[in-house]
Amino acid sequence: ANGPPGASLGGITVVARVRPLNDAERARAESESVRCLDDRTVQVGARQLTFDAALGGSNQQQVFERTDMRQLLDAALQGYAATVFAYGQTGSGKTFTMSGPEGIADRAAATEGNAADGIIPRAVRYLFDALDAHRSGRAGVSYAVSASYLEIYNEQINDLLNTASTNLPIRWNAQQGFFVEGLLVVDCETVEELMMVFREGTKNRTVGSHQLNKDSSRSHSIMQVQLTSREQIAADESVAAGATAAGVEHTIETHGRLSFVDLAGSERLQQSGSVGGQARETGHINRSLLVLGQVIAALSAHFESGRPAGHVPYRDSKLTKLLADSLGGSSIAMMIGCVSPAALSTDESTHTLTYLSAAKKIHNQPVVQLSQASGMAASLKSLREEVHALRAHNMALSQQLNALQAAPHLPSYAPLIAHGGMQMQPPSADAHASARHAEIERELVQLRQQNSHLRISNDLLQRSYDDVKRENEALQDKLERLERVFIEKELDDDA
Repeated sequence: ANGPPGASLGGITVVARVRPLNDAERARAESESVRCLDDRTVQVGARQLTFDAALGGSNQQQVFERTDMRQLLDAALQGYAATVFAYGQTGSGKTFTMSGPEGIADRAAATEGNAADGIIPRAVRYLFDALDAHRSGRAGVSYAVSASYLEIYNEQINDLLNTASTNLPIRWNAQQGFFVEGLLVVDCETVEELMMVFREGTKNRTVGSHQLNKDSSRSHSIMQVQLTSREQIAADESVAAGATAAGVEHTIETHGRLSFVDLAGSERLQQSGSVGGQARETGHINRSLLVLGQVIAALSAHFESGRPAGHVPYRDSKLTKLLADSLGGSSIAMMIGCVSPAALSTDESTHTLTYLSAAKKIHNQPVVQLSQASGMAASLKSLREEVHALRAHNMALSQQLNALQAAPHLPSYAPLIAHGGMQMQPPSADAHASARHAEIERELVQLRQQNSHLRISNDLLQRSYDDVKRENEALQDKLERLERVFIEKELDDDA
C-alpha cells in the first residue's frame, strides 16, 4: 500500500467528546461551560477550538462512525501499527468511550453487541468481520490474531490476563522499540476469544471510588491486538538463468498492531477527596500524565516551528515509553479528549482541549510493519506486477498496430521486427494514420526498453535475496549487542 487510509499526511487524528451532565452535576444545578458548536468546533468559555471531530451526547455508534474507526482498523489489517487513546479528567467518560458502561465485563453475550458498547468491543467485532471478508477474497493469504492486556498502576506494569504477573520490566530492541517483557499473549482464532480477552482484562483492572467518580480507573490500561498476515508468492518463472529457481516461494509477512489505551484521569485532590492510598495513586497518575503532556508539548513545538527536535522525555515514565511509537513515531494515532461540560470542571476541560490542540500539530510517519526479508519479497512482487502490466500494454499496442495494418485505406505490407522496434514504411496517402503508426511504434520501443530494465532489476533482486538473509543474521547479532547496551543503561538509570 502507498499509505494508510485516512492518514496520508501522518497527522494525529484528534477528537473532542463532550459528555452530557451526569446525575450529580444536575443535582448541583451545574451550568454548562463547554459545548459543541458544530461537528468540529468546541467552545469552552469564550474560547473556540477546532478538531477533526467534535462529539456531544452519549451516542456510542456515532463515536465509532465519526472517528473513522473503520479506516484505522483496515490500516492495521494492511500491516500498519495504530493507536487509539482516550485522555481527560477523571469522570469525563474515557472508559465509557473506550469500553462501554459499567458491567460490560460481566455481560455474557458481549459478542452480540449493545447500543452502549464502546470503541473496543465494536472494533473487535469489525475486525473479525473484515478478516472473514479478506480470507474469502484473498487466496494464499493467512491471518493470525493475538492479544495482550496490561495496566500501569503506581508506575508498575501488571498483566491483566495473568494477575500473578506484576511489576513487569520494559525492554527495548530495534525491531519492537519499547515493549513489556513477560507479558501473556493469547492467540485468538474467533471473535469470542478476543472478546474474552477484553472482558477478562477489563474485569481485573484497578478501580476505586471518590467524590468525582464512583468507578474511577486508578491505572492506565493498554489492550494490544497483533494482526499478522502471511502471503506466499512464487518466484517468477521467467527469471534469468542463475537466479532463484522457478516456483520457489517467498513469504510476505506483515505485522499490524492495534493499541487501545484508556488513560487514568487527571484529578485534583481538593475536588476528588482522595486520601491515603488513593492520594498516592493520584500522585502517580498525575505525574505520568504530566510527562505525557511534556512529550506532546515538545513534539508540538518541534513540528510547529520546523526546527530540529530538542529533548523529548519519552523515558521519563513507563506510559510515555510505551506510547513513543504513537507520538512522533511510525504508528497511526487517534487521540480522543473527553471532557465534562460542568462549570466546576472548566479548568480541567480547558487543559484537556489545549493538549488536544497541541497533539494535532504532531506528525507521525506510518509505515507497513515488514521484516527485511518480507520487504524484499514485497519488492519482487511489485516488480513482477509491473512487468506483467507492461507485457499487457505491449500486447495491446501490437493489436493496435495489426489493426492499423489491416485497415482498408492502407496498402498491405509486411512489418519487419528488429531489436530496435518495428521498422515500417507507412504509406504517404494517409498522413494521420502514419503519424499514429509512428507514435505507437515509439511507445512500443520505450515499453520494451522499460520491460528489459525491469527484468534485469528483477534478476538482480532475486540474486540478492540470499545475500540479504545472510546480512540480516549479521545485523541481528549487532542489534542484540546494542540492545544489551541499552538494557544496561536502563538498569544503571533505575539504580
